[in-house]
Amino acid sequence: MKLTSIVLAAALALPGAAFAQACEGGAYLNPQLFRGEAAHQITIAEQELRGFLAGSGLPTQPLYPIKRIDDVTASGRAPYCWIYANVLVGALSGYKPVAVNLEPVHPAVLAITQVVPSAPADAPPVALGSLPAAEQKAVLEHLQRSRCMGTASGIEAAIVKNEGLCAYVEEVAPQAAVGQQGLIAKAAFAWEEGSWIGISTRQDLAQQLSTQGLAARSEKLHKARLVIVPTKATGVGFGLYAHPSVNEATVRKTAALFRDLTAPSKPLAVALDLGPRFNFASPSPEQFDKLAATVGVRK
Repeated sequence: MKLTSIVLAAALALPGAAFAQACEGGAYLNPQLFRGEAAHQITIAEQELRGFLAGSGLPTQPLYPIKRIDDVTASGRAPYCWIYANVLVGALSGYKPVAVNLEPVHPAVLAITQVVPSAPADAPPVALGSLPAAEQKAVLEHLQRSRCMGTASGIEAAIVKNEGLCAYVEEVAPQAAVGQQGLIAKAAFAWEEGSWIGISTRQDLAQQLSTQGLAARSEKLHKARLVIVPTKATGVGFGLYAHPSVNEATVRKTAALFRDLTAPSKPLAVALDLGPRFNFASPSPEQFDKLAATVGVRK
């Protein structure tokens, strides 16, 4: 019995052994999937994340790629010890928020609206606020009767759905080498002159999109006006969430690792989805409930 106790104590002293019974490895909702980056860039991001977390005390092997909340909550396997994901997946997972990037994310719907015969072909999008008040009202009312598309598990689609900007939001699975341009291509092909359609995205990305070169059922698509409709709420960035079995000392160490990050390399910034004003913090339960409510997750 004494020998067994010694062996057990030695096993618990090994790195990651404290998590062995309740959880294993980590999971990564790669931000680049939402942008449609190539597979080799996704691999680089995974390497960067592993390297960054090496000093946290969390197990970095195996690292599982995930695409939606079902990948976290599915039964029949040991749970992940941690996930790096957006607020939507983090809130639905039941994991504890350790460090969340509070940098604002500004979602919008890029609406493909009515044909404007006098407009130039493939004109750039216009902001809703640039239109006359009566026209703004008409656009919003029509959009509420229209279909929108958004990336599954993306906070942009979740906020658009939560605010009821569209009649419903069709979720499209994130896929390497597709991204936002793939979303507008799918929407453009589904558009009909009497049936508007929109995509949920970020405001800055919406400004860069157009119908140029897109296949359509009707050539009139290229005369359709694109309108950027911002959401009322803003989201926040990605963060790290820990399984309840992870000990508090490791949680504190990991939180400090993120809070102390000030000048990441470009590859690491891409892997963590950091903008120029990133700010990692450890939200209180009440603060996190408010963040979760923004994407439609309420207790």
